[in-house]
This record gives sequence, structure tokens and C-alpha cells, in this order.
Amino acid sequence: MFLTPDIPTLRLCSLLASAAYATIFIVLWARRRSETYLLHWGASSAIYAIALLCFEFDSGMPAPIANALNYGLIALSDFLLVTGMRRFDRLPAFRRWMAIPIAATAIGVALPLMLLPAANGLVVSHVVGSVALGTCMVICAFAILAGNKGDISVPRRIVGIGLLAYGPGYVVSIWVQLWGAFSSTTLDLLPMLQDQVLLGVLNLGLLATPWERALRELKESVLRDALTGVWNRTGLKQHDRELASHANSLLLVDIDHFKTINDTFGHATGDAVLVAFASRVQALAVERGGVFVRLGGDEFVMVAPTADENDARALAEQVRAIPDPATSGLPAYSISVGLARVLADETNLSPAMARADLSLYRAKAGGRDQVAA
Repeated sequence: MFLTPDIPTLRLCSLLASAAYATIFIVLWARRRSETYLLHWGASSAIYAIALLCFEFDSGMPAPIANALNYGLIALSDFLLVTGMRRFDRLPAFRRWMAIPIAATAIGVALPLMLLPAANGLVVSHVVGSVALGTCMVICAFAILAGNKGDISVPRRIVGIGLLAYGPGYVVSIWVQLWGAFSSTTLDLLPMLQDQVLLGVLNLGLLATPWERALRELKESVLRDALTGVWNRTGLKQHDRELASHANSLLLVDIDHFKTINDTFGHATGDAVLVAFASRVQALAVERGGVFVRLGGDEFVMVAPTADENDARALAEQVRAIPDPATSGLPAYSISVGLARVLADETNLSPAMARADLSLYRAKAGGRDQVAA
């Protein structure tokens, strides 16, 4: 049978764990000063440790001020998780509305102690504190789970759910105070017991969040062309079956006489031509719900949904008309486009790619700067 640890021991465990996580975050931030979200998360753990210390030792302050400070610090530590996540999302950290629940928590626990008799005031103060901190947890959880444009990673979900998991403890605390279902010791014991599990869950989730994004970005970089930023052959291959399953058209694109551009103006200018062209066609591909890929050198392919052959031809002509030296400040150049439709019974892009290659050959043989299908 397990022995229930005493509250001071549990509080000390939470304090030491918070101090350890604060140290880890601050050390990581000191090595990578640009990643300021680590500083926010470190400050959150440090402030929570300070709040626990204040609960344990009587500072000699009047009870309303002491409670306002202690509960306010805990609410602040919660919102520093949100501000850190916003910095992680490359958004402004603080919003004015964040001050409202923090201030409401501090004022809410102080007023009953100032306005009511001592015994009643203490009960009401604890109830208000539990409601306020529970509300802050919920607000912070949903702010974190809302994410940046819906980009929610697994570690981020862990952090948000970890915050929500404190909710039952606050509900029980309110029940204890209002109806006396358990001894008053239970009121202080439950949050400390929750801390032993949830502090680790929250902070490990925070630590994993940047590593998960770095891993995702590394995987994405393998699928991207280093010069133009569009997909490369590997990216196309990874989505081959998916792209072949739609009513797509495939446009094989080649810049006419690209070697002449390199020989005449230099490879830096040639690279600028590739980047400018890829950027504009990529924007068109995204607008049409398709993808644009650099196969290598000056050869590209667009795969995009089209309603019929006329729509496919119109899209190909749009791509052919994209080179515009008057607006880009680059040497004049033209492109040839080989067009092919993905057939209904095809399970990958290889057959359509072969047909588009033959069409591109005809476009070049016909004088270049044209679309052939």
C-alpha cells in the first residue's frame, strides 16, 4: 500500500522540478539567443517555482496581498507558456487581453479576504482562486491548441491537453470547499499530486515542440529544390500516386536556349532567371490547386487539375506567357511546353510524363516558344 506523501514534500518536488526545467530552458536560450520562446518557457517554470515558494513560506505580508501575489504568479506562469508559443510561431508574444485574466485572478482572491470575515473570506478566496486558475488553464490550452494557421504538432497537442488535464483537480477543489466532501488537506494535496505527472508532460511537450518542427522542416527540405524552393524529383515521386488520382494535366516546361543565357550573361543571371520563373509559375500552380516541380537544370513540370482539354491548353498558354523581361529586369527568354492529360486508368504520372515529353519535343521542333499536346 502506497503512503500518501505530505503536502510540503510534494510542493518541494514540484518546486525542484520547475526550477530544473527553468534551468534547461534558460541554458538552451543562452546558446541560441534568437529562439526567445525558450526564455518565455523558462520564465514560466521559474515563476511557478517562486509561487510555490511563496505558498510554503509566510512572507509576513497581509493575507489579501499574499494571496493576490501567489495566485497572480501562477496565472502569469500559465500565460508565459502562450507567449512563448506565439514567439515560436513568429508572432508578437504579448496581447493586451492577456493581462485581464491575470489581474482578475489576483484581484478575485484578494477581495473576499478584504470584504468578508476571516473564515468565510478564506473559503471564498480559495474557491475564486480555483475557478480563476482553472479558467486561465483553459484559455491558455485553447490558445496553444489554436496554433498558427492550424499547424498543430503532436508535442503542441500534448502541452494543450496537459493544461486541460488540470481541470478535474480544480473542479474537485471547488467541490471540497463548497460542500466539504473531503478534508481540507485534500484541497492542497490534489494540485500537488497532479503536478507530479503534468509538470513533466507539459515541459517535455514544450521541449519536443521545436525539435519536431526542425525534423519536419528537414524532411521538407529533402523534397525541395535548393535554388528555386519548389518541389524536386523526390517531392514529385512521394506524391506521385496522389497526383495521378485526380483529373490532372501535366505540363512539361523547358526554358529555350537556357545554355545561351548562362554563356552570355553568366550563371548568376541564369540562376536568377530560374528563380524568377519558378516563383511566378509556383504562384499560378498554387492558385490552380496544383504543384510545380523542378526536374533538373532548366526543366520543370506542373501538375494541376483541369476541367477539360481546352482548360488544359489555356493553362499551358498562361505558363508560356509568364516570361516577361520588362517586369523582371532579366534577359529576354521564352519557354516551350509539352502538354498531356492524366488518364482515368493511370495510377502514376509516368505515362503522362512520357506523353508530355513527346509533346515537348514537338514544341521544340516546331520552333520553340509554343505549346504542343
